Order: sequence, then structure tokens, then C-alpha cells
Amino acid sequence: MTAGASSGPTDPERRAAHGAEPGEARTAPPAPELTRAQRRAVSEADPDTGRVGGGAPTLRKLAAYGLALPYGRFGAHYLTAAGRDLRHRLLAEAAGPARVEPGAGGGAFTPADGDGHPPADPEAHLGAARRAWDALLEIRRVTAAPPSGAAPDAEPVRDPRAVPAGWERARPLHAVALALESAGVPPSAVDGAGRRVRTGYRVAAADDEDAGPDAVRVEWRHAAGTEPVGGDAYGDGPAERLDACARLLAARGWDAERYLDSRRRRHLLVTPRRAT
Repeated sequence: MTAGASSGPTDPERRAAHGAEPGEARTAPPAPELTRAQRRAVSEADPDTGRVGGGAPTLRKLAAYGLALPYGRFGAHYLTAAGRDLRHRLLAEAAGPARVEPGAGGGAFTPADGDGHPPADPEAHLGAARRAWDALLEIRRVTAAPPSGAAPDAEPVRDPRAVPAGWERARPLHAVALALESAGVPPSAVDGAGRRVRTGYRVAAADDEDAGPDAVRVEWRHAAGTEPVGGDAYGDGPAERLDACARLLAARGWDAERYLDSRRRRHLLVTPRRAT
């Protein structure tokens, strides 16, 4: 840990993080059985101390699965050995070359979600993203239908940017990432060890269960070591960046509102616009 950082866990806490406490023998479920929030909490645990963030229900479940242990009077949770192993597997899956959002189609273009490796040829990747966006606009045009309750001879939606198609609603992570990347917004990226090496957007499933299955969280993440001084990991600049992303997404058929989460991290909650 760097000098001047806030005090980390004590030696007993580190032993708990590495599984030296009772409960380590419990068998963790395979990663696919975890919820998105649980997988994210494990993936984003501190790589040095193993401390896990997340809501109380998520932490309780991870502890019940033997992936984390509470320690200290404030109830901080740390990954067990099984939790650390799972974190490595999840990061490896996220960085794998075959990673495609469910339903995106084998061999189809996969936009960057901000957790993958930087593309080998950024210009070629951006060109592919723009071609994919043009194809998506054609899908919107072809599948656009009159609003519910309209007269039988009503005109279809004229502007293909107005409302996401059903294809997009079925895979919102893929669709939102494509809307951003094809417009030239840079995605963040990580190296093989999971260290963030590029500043840009990151899309993930929304933490708020009330937001619905088609809600997406958009963050602005800084490369390691480039976070603004005097702010959190998202700093002051990201608020402006997120506002710009919100305006762009609004122009491309998505509703986006900016929020602060429980750790005061700025993010957008993005949902598909409904036909009216």
C-alpha cells in the first residue's frame, strides 16, 4: 500500500482475509450461481488487503458462501482464500478473448465495456464499432412500430435513434457500450493483472434491484495513478464526463440520470427509452 494511505487491516485482519479463521472450509458455489452484485463485489475487492465493498445483503451472502469473512468491531469483510481464487477467475474471464455479452452472437462485434484489455488496433476497433452502430440503426428502423394504441395506419417511429430496439433491451450492457464507443467515447481498460491502465467509461449491471433488468450503470474510471488529487477515485472531472455521456445516450435513445452510490461514487443509471 502507498505511503499516506488510510490505515489498513491489522495482521489478524490479514489472516482473516487469507482464510486463517473458522469457516474457510465451506465450499463456494460456482461463479455463475452468484448474483451480478456478488460477482462485482468479489471482482472489485482490494487486491492487497482483500477488503470487500458492497451492500450488507451482498456481504452476508458472500460470508455464507465462505468467500468472505467479517472482521473487527465495524464488521469489515475480507476475502477468504476461496474468495481470492474466485476473484482471480472472474478477472481472467473478464479479460478473456472470447468474452461476449450473452446474446450478442458468436463472432459478432463486441464493444468494449471498460473492463477488457486495450484493443491492439484502436482505430480499427473504433471503425468496427461505428459500422456496428450503423447496423443497429437499421435494426431500429426495420423493427420500429407505431406506439401502443395508435391507429392501424399510423406511421412507424421516424427517427431510428428515438427508441432502442428489442434486440438492445435484451442485452443492455452490450447496447449501451456500443452507443458510447461508436460515438468516440473512450472505454477504460485493464491489464492482465486487472490493473486499470486506461481512463474512460465502464459499463456494468445496475446495483439497484428496483431499477429493472434492463438498467445499466455507467462509470468514468481513471487509470491507476491518475486519479484527481483531492477527490475520490472519480474526481471532479468525471462528473462532467458523465454528463456528456448522459447527453450522448439521450440522443441515442437511452435515459440517463446521475447518482452517487453508498460510497459516494458518481455514476449514471441508464435505461432504454420507452415508446410514447
